[in-house]
Amino acid sequence: MQHGLLFSLFLSLLFAWLPASAVEISPASQNKLIQDVQLKAKVSELVDLALKDEIDSLSFAIERIALPQQEVARYLLLQYLEDQRVALSSPMVSFIEQQKKIAPVYQILEKGNGYEFTVPAFDYIAIAHRLLKQWRQDQSVIDFMVQAESQELDLQLWLSGPEYLVQERQALFIREFDQLSDKAKTALVEQISEAKVVSWIPASEVMVKMAQTTQNPKLYKLLWLMRADFYIEQELARLSQQGGEFARQQMMLAADNPRLSTQALQNLVKIPGPLSDDVKSFLVRRLENSSDAPIVAQALAEQGYDSWLKELLRNNRHVESQAILQVLTQ
Repeated sequence: MQHGLLFSLFLSLLFAWLPASAVEISPASQNKLIQDVQLKAKVSELVDLALKDEIDSLSFAIERIALPQQEVARYLLLQYLEDQRVALSSPMVSFIEQQKKIAPVYQILEKGNGYEFTVPAFDYIAIAHRLLKQWRQDQSVIDFMVQAESQELDLQLWLSGPEYLVQERQALFIREFDQLSDKAKTALVEQISEAKVVSWIPASEVMVKMAQTTQNPKLYKLLWLMRADFYIEQELARLSQQGGEFARQQMMLAADNPRLSTQALQNLVKIPGPLSDDVKSFLVRRLENSSDAPIVAQALAEQGYDSWLKELLRNNRHVESQAILQVLTQ
């Protein structure tokens, strides 16, 4: 019971901003107003003014509508802009900012498990917040694309700062990197891959995105030197499924990372196709290592390379024969 009272108090404080003259309406009245044909026709006129960027006329037209229809019109107009993902001009952004400041009058009562509270019947303020948030995101994308394409984006500087900002920009980068021109991608990659002294590397998910998209060997080399995590392990798995000579080369490089070693060695052997001479030489060196020999021998045996393992036992005294014999006698 005490928790219920505290929750009710919290809700009372939460909605304390509602105007003293708030008017409660029923859900039926709310729906009737939203579906009103004449009001919808008026909203179409408002939408036309908004799309033409005639903001003064738009504001004047809304003010001329009587309540409660005015509040519904404001709600339906902003809802249209959101649903249609209308590109917002600077004047429209200012207009939407103004809508946020207009306190709603009409409320409906919502009931829950042991509590009830009022919420705006036509919550145009919430829509305004979403529109402005989306607009800011869109502006960030445009700024990123323009700077990247003009080769004016300092990746280290851009991915530095408060944690929330870095996370936002990392997510933006991962979403939009594919959309850049090859020239812009190359310029960003070279900020890392061509640095004389690598003093900074972006987060692993950013590195994976850049390497995966550009297939840059230098970037992959740096990636496998990083502290392995979920994103790096996932990229290693993706490469092994992709197959081919490039994937094999990356498996061999990744095997030098202690955390990736087992996965890389196993995947290297599993990639379809005959083993090239350089891959065989690499695997032999690993079979000469007491830590790696059991992993490599097991992987080779599972892929049907028993005869090669037996040949190595006969002709190479440096391989870990005990590890190989244990696998062959299973």
